[in-house]
Amino acid sequence: METSVPSLLLVLWLKNVLNWVLVVVLRHHMSRTFSGIFCISLTLIDSLLSFVLTAIFYLEDFNISGWHITGSHICLLAQIACLIYRVTNWPVFLLVGLDNFWTLSSSSTNTRKLTYAAGVALLWTATALYVFWTPGVVVLLEGDNENPQCKMFSSTQSSQVLVALLTTTTCVILYSYAPVDKCRTLRDPEQRCLLCLRRVMQTFMSTWAPFPVLLIVSPLLQVEMHALLQVNVFWLCFLNSFCVALTLCGRSFAPKYTKSDTFTDGFCSWSVCCTCGADERSYGQLTGAREQVKTLTI
Repeated sequence: METSVPSLLLVLWLKNVLNWVLVVVLRHHMSRTFSGIFCISLTLIDSLLSFVLTAIFYLEDFNISGWHITGSHICLLAQIACLIYRVTNWPVFLLVGLDNFWTLSSSSTNTRKLTYAAGVALLWTATALYVFWTPGVVVLLEGDNENPQCKMFSSTQSSQVLVALLTTTTCVILYSYAPVDKCRTLRDPEQRCLLCLRRVMQTFMSTWAPFPVLLIVSPLLQVEMHALLQVNVFWLCFLNSFCVALTLCGRSFAPKYTKSDTFTDGFCSWSVCCTCGADERSYGQLTGAREQVKTLTI
């Protein structure tokens, strides 16, 4: 897709505002998970990129340490950022999923934070090296000098991740509501697992259902989004909530797992006893504020 430089700068700054609002509001949750640390790094990189592109746009033609900077460098830097962002969706999705499965490890919080920071730095470095080693990274500038047009790239990985997510969610929902033997009672471990799956998916869908619908409808309305906009903090929070839901679904089938888990990702408050081996009286028994699954509204 093609976009003018002023339009590009405008949408980048609007994205920065949304990113910073979410990071500040969810600041107590951001430092606890890999997705949170990656959201912080993404927000900082977006802000730095916006400042640099805006400075080049207003200074127009200048020299820095022998480097001659012109307006065409805005498109070049934006295109390089697009190429880097477009290959981060699958790695981030997989790492966030693994982190949620291992979130109850015995490592200390400080050690975990250092591990997250190192992992995020390694991920950004690896994606940047992958882009620079891939041929074809060239500036594509169209239009006249007064109104240049930048050729921006969209990410197919975002669509692939969304399709995989929707497919998995649909399969889990269909499985949890599949017809079962009416002779079985709640004491049946399989029945309790299905009930757990329903609760988890209801919590996830009650919070995030409008977002995937918006992503599906956008292409039908011919709304084009380049990779700089597709990768944002809101999208990453959506992926994190899905991975939490998937983790709880997986634990519902874990043998001898009788511990009541409570997960809070900033958007959803998960408080579900996922177990196939617990007694019927302890299944789903919550006290106080954990009596019901609550959804936090941002």
